[in-house]
Amino acid sequence: MEKFRKKIEAYGVTMEKMGLSPVAARTYVYILYTRDPGATFEDLVRFFQVSKSAISNALKYLESVNMIDSKTIGGQRKRYFYASFDKMLNKEVMINRFKLMSDMLHDIKYDRQDDDVTAQQLENASLLYKMLIIELPIVLERWKRTIELDKTT
Repeated sequence: MEKFRKKIEAYGVTMEKMGLSPVAARTYVYILYTRDPGATFEDLVRFFQVSKSAISNALKYLESVNMIDSKTIGGQRKRYFYASFDKMLNKEVMINRFKLMSDMLHDIKYDRQDDDVTAQQLENASLLYKMLIIELPIVLERWKRTIELDKTT
C-alpha cells in the first residue's frame, strides 16, 4: 500500500471536500485500494499512524453511511473491511435518503412560516429530492444497461 500513499492522500483530500473527516476520507480511499479480502483494523492503524479510536470512529462512520462493510474469514477474529458498493448504490437506500431530505426540507419550510428567500430555497431543494426519487430508478436502469453493453465490447 505504500506505493499508493500519495494517491491515498490526494484522493483523501477529495473525499474531505465531499464531507468526510480527514481520517474517514483516507480510510475509505485506502480500503478502495485494498485487495480482497479487505483491510484489517491493524493495517489501517499501522499505515496511518493515528490512534485506534480515530480509526475505529472512521470505520463506524463509514459503515453507518453504507460506504463499507466487514467480514470475518474462517474462524479468524480479524474483521476485513471492504467497499460496499451494493449497499451504497442500493436503489431503496438512495430513495429513502432522498425522501428523508425532501420531507425534512419541506417540514422546515412549513415550520418557519416565512415567505422569504430561504423558504423558496427550501422548497426548491425539496422538489429536487422529489425529482431524484422519480428519476433514480431510470438512471440506475440505464447504468445497468451501460455496464452490460460495456462487457460485450
